[in-house]
Amino acid sequence: MMYGGFAHGAGLFMLLVGLFWLALLVLIVWLVVKVWPGLGTGHAGPPSGPAAASAPSGESPEQILDRMFAIGEIDEATYRARRTAIAEMKQQP
Repeated sequence: MMYGGFAHGAGLFMLLVGLFWLALLVLIVWLVVKVWPGLGTGHAGPPSGPAAASAPSGESPEQILDRMFAIGEIDEATYRARRTAIAEMKQQP
């Protein structure tokens, strides 16, 4: 029985409708991640957290690093590695 001639095409039609809704959902999620600050790569929007809230402008890299270590945002190994990297960068011409 053919059900009005649509029996063979109904499966394909339902697949296409499902793919349309899936693509629409993916598009909406992608737009939200791109537009919403703080989502996605983490580089969208201004920095946040305790360091950003208390960071006075005009601090040197060493002062920022000292403050981050003092408030516990980074551990000692990270502090020493970054201190060394800053010193090496300053020595380069």
